[in-house]
Amino acid sequence: MRVPFSWLKSYVPELESPEVLEERLAGLGFETDRMERIFQIPGGVVFARVLEAHPIPGTGLKRLVLDAGKVVEVVSGAGNARAGIGVALALPGTEVRGLAIGERTIQGVVSHGMALSPKELGVGEYGGGLLEFPPDTLPPGTPLAEAWPEEEVLDIEVTPNRPDALGILGLAFDLHALGYSLVLPEVRLETEKVPLPFSLRVEDPHGAPHFTLSYAFGLQVGPSPLWLQRILFACGMRPISNVVDITNYVMLERAQPMHAFDLRFVGEGILVRRAKPGEKLVTLDGVERELHPEDLVIAGYRGEESFPIGLAGVMGGAESEVKEDTRAIVLEVAQFDPVSIRKTARRHGLRTEASYRFERGVDPLGQVPAAQRALSLLQTLAGARVAETILEEGTPQAPKPIPFRPAYANQLLGTQYPEEVQLAILRRLGCRVEGEGPYRITPPSRRLDLELEEDLVEEIARIQGYESIPLDLPAFFPAPDNRGVEKPYQRERRLRELLSGLGFQEVYTYSFMDPEEASLFRLPPPPWRLKNPLSPEKAALRTHLFPGLLRLLKENLALDRPERALLFEVGRVFGREGAWVREETHLAGLLFGEGLGLPHGKKLSGYPLLKGLLEAFLNRLGLDLRVEAHPYPFLHPGVSGKVRVAGEEKGFLGQVHPEILKALELPPVYIFELHLPLPEKPFRFQDPSRYPLALRDLAVVVPEATPYGEVEALLRQAAGPYLESLRLFDLYQGPPLRVGEKSLAFHLRFRHPERTLKDEEVEEAMARLLTALRSRGWDIRG
Repeated sequence: MRVPFSWLKSYVPELESPEVLEERLAGLGFETDRMERIFQIPGGVVFARVLEAHPIPGTGLKRLVLDAGKVVEVVSGAGNARAGIGVALALPGTEVRGLAIGERTIQGVVSHGMALSPKELGVGEYGGGLLEFPPDTLPPGTPLAEAWPEEEVLDIEVTPNRPDALGILGLAFDLHALGYSLVLPEVRLETEKVPLPFSLRVEDPHGAPHFTLSYAFGLQVGPSPLWLQRILFACGMRPISNVVDITNYVMLERAQPMHAFDLRFVGEGILVRRAKPGEKLVTLDGVERELHPEDLVIAGYRGEESFPIGLAGVMGGAESEVKEDTRAIVLEVAQFDPVSIRKTARRHGLRTEASYRFERGVDPLGQVPAAQRALSLLQTLAGARVAETILEEGTPQAPKPIPFRPAYANQLLGTQYPEEVQLAILRRLGCRVEGEGPYRITPPSRRLDLELEEDLVEEIARIQGYESIPLDLPAFFPAPDNRGVEKPYQRERRLRELLSGLGFQEVYTYSFMDPEEASLFRLPPPPWRLKNPLSPEKAALRTHLFPGLLRLLKENLALDRPERALLFEVGRVFGREGAWVREETHLAGLLFGEGLGLPHGKKLSGYPLLKGLLEAFLNRLGLDLRVEAHPYPFLHPGVSGKVRVAGEEKGFLGQVHPEILKALELPPVYIFELHLPLPEKPFRFQDPSRYPLALRDLAVVVPEATPYGEVEALLRQAAGPYLESLRLFDLYQGPPLRVGEKSLAFHLRFRHPERTLKDEEVEEAMARLLTALRSRGWDIRG
């Protein structure tokens, strides 16, 4: 939410500075995302009144005659350029947002300067027309910066439990609780006893618990005064006209959205109902929308026939909007069911300032005061006459008193706040304090979050300052049901520590994926899609981690050209189990780039390096790794394996399929992905053997296509019970081996657990190995 400092200061005049305000709001629970200085208007921009506007034949341009303290002519292509309005005029020699303004001849007309749009002036994003003012805003020729000074705006985060703080007055009340004086705006309203030319019916009281209509007539629609436009621009909204701007202003002031309908288009009155099948409505953004039967609509009616004129709580209809020739309006100020508004907004993909506030809830007693505030401004700024009667449907619920014990507050907080201090805080927040021990506290109706005694205690702590609460930790013991709940997190933390120790870098990617990219990664379509995704790239729940790692690698390669990348992620993936979502935790890793240096100038890279790192990782957990050749559609047909950990199938390991790499424009990349949790092997201490070991080396020559696991399994089976360990230390291809052959060299360690092995026993084991190898047609090298 954007908070202009000068506007808030008009209600809290003792505010020292924007920097102090940022600190105060942070203490109240409202963090400032950023603070910016806006409205730096050059001195050469002056206020001018348009005296004449003449079309230039054969063009879409107009010749404007302006009073800028002297008569000036300019050329403008703005559609709203017309006589009788005030504009911002940049005189020759002025520089506006990097553009030097001079005298130019356009279509044969000399333009002595430039009439500016909000975007050209740098006060807003709208560039489709001139910035309009009432013609008597300033004396012609007055520098605009004199009446439109610079502004400091704080962009703050408002938590969902504080919808009242989405209005400037809600923040002012909180600052008042800190001790600042509070000046509330005066509402001066003169009403007339006139019959209302419309009626009100609410068919859905659940969707609209409180609904009010007011009548203003005889008004003149035109540009808003400069002070009002300045506030709206600072809050990120575009001024439209005085009537529309007033409704937006009061919404930003009181967190109470409202809407003005042109009386000519409501028929006999307003009907609040659910949409009918097949009904359509063109909303203010010019989009024709097919309404859903669950949408709450504002409808006009004639006799038994009704027609939608607005999407309740979200956006009004285009036909009934306030226009230049509107002379009478029906002002709607209502309370709607938050759930209904949220569903409607999501269904239609509409996110408006109004829906944002209605979704969180509005003050149930705030509709009539907000209507009176808007009507008083309509009288002042649009010359409106106002009917005394306000139509109401529904009975708003006032807040219920909450028992409050100051001693209990101190007990919960561990503080010694005096009773009178606590009660004074509650009174400054707008609470009514009654009774004695326990007190009865009635919170203000705008504070929807105050329902329990503990809520009041939290308010005491918040206003006093959390830093005043003692730092002593309470003594407590976990309930039996909570013991051991941290074990899964400890296991995952252990995995992260081990992988980081092996040189991997942990990353986090989104839990969502683009469902259209499933075919790119050669995966089945994701079973779960989001109804209202943040973007098309995040429209489905992911089924694997490795696509996110590949996307991350591609993004980083586009920014830089690293020599290598060794990444891992522990995250959730989602599948289908009948009608339910199946959530699993996976561990995925990625290797790209140069390999690991080894002795004798050799390097280990690619698949052998990633497999070795994975094997080292599992060995530290006391687990063994087996990789079996298995075709996966997303892996290279020749480098694709099924991973078994302690005998259990746990995932895959291999090189990413060439088609995927080509589509992503990536070099060779190697990945693994495992299902967690991994098998657990209980820790067992074993005394080091007191007996010597016997070492032997063996180089086996096998066909190139023979899997390593097949050779290892045969050696372990044939070596007998005294083989303690077997480790590959060399892979060789080349002369004197034949083409299509490879040599695998192993270190073999033999040891007897209870005595020293005899040479004859070791030689017998080696003889068995040789016999087994030759029986398979394999040879021995050297």
